[in-house]
Amino acid sequence: MAWETWEISSPERKLFLITCTALWFGVFLLAAHSLDMTVPYLPLAIAGGFMFYLRSSPKVAEQVAWVLLSTGFAAVVHFPPGHNWINTGSGMLALFGLGAFLLLGLRWLWSGSLERRKTYAMLAPAASLVFFVLFAQRALNLANLLYPKTFDLSLYVFDGSFGFQPSFLMGRAMAVSAVLRIPALLAYTSLPFVMALIYALRLPKGTEKPSWDIVTLFMLAGIGGWALYNLLPASGPAYVFGADFPWNSLPYSMLRRLALDRIPVAADVPRNAIPSLHMAWVVLLFWNTKGLSRGLRIFMAVYVALTVISTLGTGEHYFVDLIAGVPFALFVQAVVWPGDKPKLSVRATVAASGLGLTLAWLLLVRFGAKWMLISPILPWALVAATGITIWMIRARSSALPTASTSLSDATPPPSLAFGAHG
Repeated sequence: MAWETWEISSPERKLFLITCTALWFGVFLLAAHSLDMTVPYLPLAIAGGFMFYLRSSPKVAEQVAWVLLSTGFAAVVHFPPGHNWINTGSGMLALFGLGAFLLLGLRWLWSGSLERRKTYAMLAPAASLVFFVLFAQRALNLANLLYPKTFDLSLYVFDGSFGFQPSFLMGRAMAVSAVLRIPALLAYTSLPFVMALIYALRLPKGTEKPSWDIVTLFMLAGIGGWALYNLLPASGPAYVFGADFPWNSLPYSMLRRLALDRIPVAADVPRNAIPSLHMAWVVLLFWNTKGLSRGLRIFMAVYVALTVISTLGTGEHYFVDLIAGVPFALFVQAVVWPGDKPKLSVRATVAASGLGLTLAWLLLVRFGAKWMLISPILPWALVAATGITIWMIRARSSALPTASTSLSDATPPPSLAFGAHG
């Protein structure tokens, strides 16, 4: 049962429980004291823990204890100086994540076998997401050391072939409009928290087994993205053009004269432009809200749109980075395929299509950027063709029976399929 009572425990078990509880509190006090709040991603990943905690349906008394313990962590956590509202907000949310992890651990410790399994089913995925974000922050920057020069000019010319510079245009729009800038920045920085939200809501209430599908999606996308960064290392317009971003860009007529040489970029700047993992992760989240509430689907659709705006407007990505991120997401989704899986041959076909489209975009940017300057119609047509292809692949694959479903089970009888009138 949950929160095993003191009376039914032997003296030895009481001592054991008290010792483990003290150690668990000590671990969290140390973690809270050491937590770096200057970058919002890890605090927001920790904050996501309270989504899993609430998904476990804690009783009211336990929720009161959670709020009190979370508030108490404010005495230990070091908030960064200054008035950065994003860092401050993420830090405050992290307090409740710390309280959630603390109580989930204590509930597992003080409960019977059934409740332990239920608690572990929430605690383990929540913790895996935190470790994933912690690892990704460090591992994705390794390409900095390998490539002192980048292909940013090729991406810049390719973006210009659309008839304008999308990142510069969006950067100017965000600079002059707080109504656009604030939600866009929130969308960009809140990705770890939204990952936790979707992950938690996909877990059935009362489940006794943790699901690893969603964190596997994130990890595969991170590893695959890092591998592809080595094919076309680039950083983003904000890092290359400095003070000229987003106000000054070359006119369309001058792009043909630009030599597409590799250019040096500071060693501390990440080479993680194409494909955009930010875009890939958000698209994966949207696809995996299928079957959840309509309100959540609408929220994620808006979140995808804000991610497009923010990744461009902050100068972290070129438009072509986002385009390449979508077929890459298709590849990752096909490899992992959360939920009921179709036959392996179907998954392999979809994965090969997604990876093939991704590589085609990388090669096109690397060797064909100047070709796109024939007319803006050409790159836009390629974007439309890519979008239609992905839509058709997903529509066809989702209509196929799963590996565990026979054709007779998947196909309704004629009277139901075509109507009772024949």
